[in-house]
Amino acid sequence: DNPNASEFITLKQYRTTMKTAASSSPPSPSAPPSKRQNTAEEKSEAVNSGLKVFFDQNQLALQKNIEEREAALKLGEQQLEEAKKAAPALFAKPGDQFTFHVTYCDFDAIVEYVGRNTTPPRKVEFCGDHNYQSPDIGWLIFRNVGEVNFRVYRDMVGAWPISKYSHYEGGKMKNDTLCIPPGMCGELKVWRGWGECDADY
Repeated sequence: DNPNASEFITLKQYRTTMKTAASSSPPSPSAPPSKRQNTAEEKSEAVNSGLKVFFDQNQLALQKNIEEREAALKLGEQQLEEAKKAAPALFAKPGDQFTFHVTYCDFDAIVEYVGRNTTPPRKVEFCGDHNYQSPDIGWLIFRNVGEVNFRVYRDMVGAWPISKYSHYEGGKMKNDTLCIPPGMCGELKVWRGWGECDADY
């Protein structure tokens, strides 16, 4: 009944035929197989070459970074050893003893390291003046075990007033103690007994 039925069928058959032919016949190559293979190999070689350069550069950068870290570590170790010699009190353990020289009587005073201050600083009074504060956390605490009091050392390093450079327990200042920042410990030398200390005066 459809006057276009035969044309529709013929067109459909034509499309089917063309589709089958297109799928069964190989596509027309744009270049000979050998040339296409060479191009693929060149691309692969270029990629591999680029990756090699990339990894080589990263390997060199990594090696340089390792060498720089090793050099910095070696320098740090050297500086640590120098610091131990220059200010041994900074590396002390409780009970370690140190000495400082009393010039006016040619005498070596002895002090003992107690530990580090853990009490937060607070306002303290000195001769009626409330503008001073107790030692900061981390300052080094020493007690006198020799025959010379701390006044001599206080004079040497400027550790005045007493209220600022003494140790506190329970809010009260402990007599005959010295509590000083790391920067004031340079005059203290390791004490190992008479004639055997590290001090060289």
